[in-house]
Amino acid sequence: MIPFAIDKGSPEQVVPKFRVEDRLKTEFQEAVIKFYLENGRSYPWRRTNDPFKILVAEILLRLTGAWKAEAVYEEIIRSYGTVESMSKAKTKELKRIIRPLGLSHRATLLVDISKDIINRFGGRVPDDFAALVSLKGVGRYTANAVLCLGYGRKVPLVDESVRRIFVRCLNFRSTKPAYLDNDLWSFAAKLLPDKRIKEYNLGLLDLGATLCKYPKSLCCKCPLQTSKRGPLRIR
Repeated sequence: MIPFAIDKGSPEQVVPKFRVEDRLKTEFQEAVIKFYLENGRSYPWRRTNDPFKILVAEILLRLTGAWKAEAVYEEIIRSYGTVESMSKAKTKELKRIIRPLGLSHRATLLVDISKDIINRFGGRVPDDFAALVSLKGVGRYTANAVLCLGYGRKVPLVDESVRRIFVRCLNFRSTKPAYLDNDLWSFAAKLLPDKRIKEYNLGLLDLGATLCKYPKSLCCKCPLQTSKRGPLRIR
């Protein structure tokens, strides 16, 4: 679930405060990727690398469970699956489709974003962080989701479930919400593998959603319990 609050900060602008032991970092990465390849959840927005469809999905997933958003996403994509078609959509019709999810103002947001992409970027979803967060309603998480899942960029995805994994499994110290914690985003960026970025990021999200849950986690089933030999050395 994506925080609805918008933070325009860039993780690339954060000065790292933590050093990570390479051996344990590699072990952590491999365990997360293996978990995703064997147990990853399947959603239609994960079976595309179209940046616009991923952007639509991220807007719909805000404060909304993935299982609930799936049918709405598929109906929207059938009729408004391109920037051009979404820019011409009737807000009233979009609101009707989105109504089961609540937060119907997302219909206006999707149309406004699409018009902006056409007017400023020639109809192509930007592949640049600064350009993405200049779009109305697009913050750090959504921008990075488009860059990672749509363009294959090496950037982290951090929500409260990922924060929970880092706190519980890696001894990371955090008291701020995920979208406000620049140290957390910096730490997440340092943990990224060089390959299989998409699988790694989605693996973390799925671990947080299915095993490392709030308030009670299923540690006995967690692959991180058996793969790692101890917490990362955070200094």
